[in-house]
Amino acid sequence: MSEKFILFNDEVVDPSLIMTLTDLAQLLLEDNEVKVGFQKFAYYDLVENTINVSFKWKHRNDEDVIKLLKSDCVLHAYGFHYINLDIVKEIIEEDVQFKSLLQQLFMLIEEFRLMHLIRVNRPFTKKFFNLRVKEKIKDNEGQIEFYRTKAMPTDELFLQIEHALLLENALSFHSYFNPELSFAIQLALQDAFSLDDSEDSMNLALKLYYQILPVIKQDMLNEYYHIPKNAYMNARAYKKANLDKAKQDVDDMGESERVQTKQKDIKTENGAYLETEVTEGSNSNNIKENDRQGDASDDITEMVMGKGKSKPPQIDAEGNDISDIIGEENYYTEIIWKNSVQTENSKAIYHQYKDEVNKEIKTLVNVINKSIEHEQTAPRTNLSKGKLSRKLTQWFLDDRKRVFYKEDQASYKLDATFMLLVDASFSMEDKMEETMKGIVLFHETLMQLMIQHEIIAFNEDGFASDQYKQPNYFEHIIPYDHSLNDKYSANIVSYHNGEDNRDGLAIRIAGHMLKQRKEKQKFLIVFSDGEPSAFDYESNGIIDTHDAVGELRKENIYVINVFLSQSIIDENTKATVKNIYNDYCIFVEGVEKLPSVIQPLLKTLLLQSMKQF
Repeated sequence: MSEKFILFNDEVVDPSLIMTLTDLAQLLLEDNEVKVGFQKFAYYDLVENTINVSFKWKHRNDEDVIKLLKSDCVLHAYGFHYINLDIVKEIIEEDVQFKSLLQQLFMLIEEFRLMHLIRVNRPFTKKFFNLRVKEKIKDNEGQIEFYRTKAMPTDELFLQIEHALLLENALSFHSYFNPELSFAIQLALQDAFSLDDSEDSMNLALKLYYQILPVIKQDMLNEYYHIPKNAYMNARAYKKANLDKAKQDVDDMGESERVQTKQKDIKTENGAYLETEVTEGSNSNNIKENDRQGDASDDITEMVMGKGKSKPPQIDAEGNDISDIIGEENYYTEIIWKNSVQTENSKAIYHQYKDEVNKEIKTLVNVINKSIEHEQTAPRTNLSKGKLSRKLTQWFLDDRKRVFYKEDQASYKLDATFMLLVDASFSMEDKMEETMKGIVLFHETLMQLMIQHEIIAFNEDGFASDQYKQPNYFEHIIPYDHSLNDKYSANIVSYHNGEDNRDGLAIRIAGHMLKQRKEKQKFLIVFSDGEPSAFDYESNGIIDTHDAVGELRKENIYVINVFLSQSIIDENTKATVKNIYNDYCIFVEGVEKLPSVIQPLLKTLLLQSMKQF
């Protein structure tokens, strides 16, 4: 379980920053599922598979904040696996008078040990840790000065020890109690430079604790280093459960082999009539054909994360189960498909919009058709073989002697398909008319070029969503199989908006459908007007959408975002969208410009498809 604390209004999390840290955490842990969150103290939660970085580094300049947060990420992503959780349990359960002092001494020494270990194993982290130490020294010295006037001797002693470790100079420690204590602690701190494991850290922490104990009368008043007890003890239980399960699997395998060997021997000696099934017998639990058998997911992780509850159906447009491809952030989404319903009014509106963008449609279709004709008929010259050209000057001018030509190329056919996803959330309401004109241009151009495509509008019912069910509606405006049939065209002006937009889910589903198509070139275009926003999706929605786009790019599916706005788009929003789509995005400031943006975009993509890039 993560150990939450109150987030104040000014502590706004930058989604693009989370994405940067997530990429780093996934690289270090070699796990594409790990997430990054913000907490008061930094730590790794193994069961939640989350790296928590600390809010305390905020309110510095942007470059330093990123480096300091990366130092948290590296320290706890890479260092966690070098922490002995059994030792942590001992420290937590140690029966001492001042528990906070002992536990903070242990965590201070462990962090010192892990930073040195990581610097050696991962030299690129030095720049992060150097800044971390510099900032910690600055904070530490300010706190020491403050506590000298506040009569808080335990906190001051602890901070003096921290100061000596940060400076990596044991002799810099000085106590205001007596010279003997200073000398004893200086000697003890020498051991900090030869720590091999968590047990060494515990021994040094205990040694320091008992040296300090005679001169203090109260425990620490503040917390500077934190043991995330719940997260670490859950991680310990998780590791132990998996280890026990692995041992049990080995024992079961050995027992199974012994039983099979024994049965084989009996059969060999006494004949086939003595052969029996292992599951049969009066004391056996017979496994019926339809009984649910256990699998690898039935472990402590599921119990801790609360995923034992039933979840809504998750299906594609053809009714296939797509639970495996929707992503963890969309675990409780209910996917609801519906078809657009035309009216006589919608048909009239469609023809009106078509007339308004007809000039752009004709221009684009003509350009593409001429390009196709050129590809089919243009002669190829300066070849190394073929028909001999009458212009033989190349024989004397070109060392390669390329004086042959071929009259034409083989006929060429556009081998591409498109999917258009339309954000149908409430915020798109004021952009409906111009968005629909852009969709009309998209549809009519591809239909006239005989290129099959698909158009889907998506939204989430924010009012009906809760922790265990988030209804998401996917309106099939133009189905793939009917995309060249003009009678479906009026669907484009028939869809309706909902409340929220879960972009990552929509992109995953659209990508899954595109993968089933036979065409070589596959393009996914997303019309949207803001960052993903849905129930319990906030910053995680940015990362989920980023991951969904990245997964499709690996499958050679182009994902392009067309960002719509009625006003100037601020730089932070642009940066976030670029982080999601890796610069494959177009910003439209003034939705009336959308048709003029769609035309060159389609032209570029179609010509690219012809050249088979």
